[in-house]
Amino acid sequence: MFADGSVFDAKLLARFRPSILMGTALIASGILHLSVLWFTEGDWSGPLSLRKPGLFGVSAGLTVWSVVWVLSQFEPRPSDQRVATVLSAGLLWEVGLISLQQWRGVPSHFNCATPFDATIESMMLALIVLVTAGIAWLCWRSRHLRPMLESRRIAIRAGLWLLFVSCGLGVMTTILGEINLASGRAPEVWGAAGVLKYPHGAALHAIQTLPLLSVLMQKFRVSHSAGLIRSAVAAHVLFLMHALWQTFHGRARFELDATSFAVLAAAGLLLLFPIVAILPGAVALTRASWSADRLR
Repeated sequence: MFADGSVFDAKLLARFRPSILMGTALIASGILHLSVLWFTEGDWSGPLSLRKPGLFGVSAGLTVWSVVWVLSQFEPRPSDQRVATVLSAGLLWEVGLISLQQWRGVPSHFNCATPFDATIESMMLALIVLVTAGIAWLCWRSRHLRPMLESRRIAIRAGLWLLFVSCGLGVMTTILGEINLASGRAPEVWGAAGVLKYPHGAALHAIQTLPLLSVLMQKFRVSHSAGLIRSAVAAHVLFLMHALWQTFHGRARFELDATSFAVLAAAGLLLLFPIVAILPGAVALTRASWSADRLR
């Protein structure tokens, strides 16, 4: 976020225009698919649901925008724009292939029914690996950030590493799904009821939530913001641990035992600290805005 309160300034828009446009296209595609699903009262679950291109589009688009913003926080290098464009194009192609399969009326994942479907499956896996490699590069680049508050530095680095781990878990989900298929089992389930995609999504959007928290703390002048961001990072890590525990013990998302309940409760408590710290500033700003409106 820049001094005038905007997320993208004019120079950044010009520098990363292709990536920003691709991110916008992804979000628009996701909203369109979800709107069609809503108005047609389609099935939310199942391998042929429009939910997949909808959620993948919105998620990938937000990730592209986040990557551009994160790159604006780095010490600039000539390669930054090329990396952002490759990452954005990789996500755009992946979501495009998912959408193509859904509109063809065939599953977008774990589908090798025809040579064409198998080719698309291989292409999507290659794109996931490409994007994961790009995120790994961003993690390495995050060693060289512009001068900023410690809380924002922690948020960016932790968000990137959690995104990298999430991408790696996405690759693992594909591999384990293929193992399931070879054994005659459903590719999406591990054990009795473990949801393989659950760990992949558990911390996928920490790259949005953690920097957003740091920006809000700066805006509302929250003291001890670095410690509170560390609390939020710990909450994300614990939630990811909960997702892994549930999945690889063959349990559904919220089929809790004592351990998973304790981990989930601890994650919620740790996330509550920074949220509560922000509230007084948010309330004070809202009251000041109302008072200013009344005086006009």
